Amino acid sequence: MRLPTWDELRSDEEQLDVLEAPLHKSLFVAGPPGSGKTSLAIWRADALSRLYGEVPVITFNRMLRRSLRLAAREHNIEGASSTMHSFVWNHYRKNTNENPPTAAANEYDLRWKEMSERMEGKQPSHEAVVVDEGQDLDKHFFAYASRYVAKTLSVFADEEQAIGQYRSTLEQIKAAARLPDPVILTENHRNTPEIALLAEHFHRGNLPAATVVRSRSGDLPQLVCSPNMNVTANRIATDLRNRASSIGVIVDRKATGEEACNLLRSELPSGTRIDLYSSDLKNEETIDVRKPGVTILNKGSVKGQEFDAIFLLELERFIPCSSDAEYRAMYMMCTRARDRLFLVHGPGPLPPDANAALPSANILSRP
Repeated sequence: MRLPTWDELRSDEEQLDVLEAPLHKSLFVAGPPGSGKTSLAIWRADALSRLYGEVPVITFNRMLRRSLRLAAREHNIEGASSTMHSFVWNHYRKNTNENPPTAAANEYDLRWKEMSERMEGKQPSHEAVVVDEGQDLDKHFFAYASRYVAKTLSVFADEEQAIGQYRSTLEQIKAAARLPDPVILTENHRNTPEIALLAEHFHRGNLPAATVVRSRSGDLPQLVCSPNMNVTANRIATDLRNRASSIGVIVDRKATGEEACNLLRSELPSGTRIDLYSSDLKNEETIDVRKPGVTILNKGSVKGQEFDAIFLLELERFIPCSSDAEYRAMYMMCTRARDRLFLVHGPGPLPPDANAALPSANILSRP
């Protein structure tokens, strides 16, 4: 993620409205992929921290937390980025000297009602908090945050990119956090028009399609049938050699990611950045997706990231979409690509229902 400068953001009228929003009031911002929500969240946190001191920035997962920190550091912006679970766990312990109550079988399943009862009477501990990718956080978190964490909340969200089990709609976020109506961003600054058009094929939301700012590239997203992982790895390696860019490889299964990683390391010169991330490895602090190289991750970890090129492997495991959640996942994954997008399946042909779920050849280049 490259963080646009303040001057670059303020040249856009709708982003300028967010930058100049009063700092003493809560703010709610919604917008499509590539509309600048994360960049605006970082600059909002910077402005708030100069007014109040350190302002927590809370987000969905550890990879996104890492990207927020790297982007902020590039402009000497200091902040305390945290995942929601880590932040709430520490905040609750600090205020009660107890661990937050959770479901017996899942420490991530917080018992918000019990926590609220225990926190009753506590005053907010911060002047302000910034939340990015709010749509993937539990709606009960926003009620907790608005009552016990901060006097004002700045929340950035797009419910059509929600992929987690705790999806919150804009209306739920607004009501729980007692926020004003959202400021709606309408422009997509990330994707080429060709990639944006493919992503819109999977969009099922109520908001209209974003206005794409970039010019056409002439490169349609490609459907690729690969006979085996050796061929797939060779294709990824060739793209990296030719473009020296940042490549994201999205997989469904950890074993597929490990196989791709091993083959790429044998295919590419020693010293080439090839990173495999999964939540159990907890190796996000060693990964900088902005640098040329390859990052292999799953759909949950690619959330909020962006790459010059995306190779979406195991396509047949993602389509056809049979639920709104699966459509949102495809929409989100496709919009991670700035310039090039490859949908890879194989070794055999796509099943008929999966093939029918894809757009026509004027949107997706087919073999």
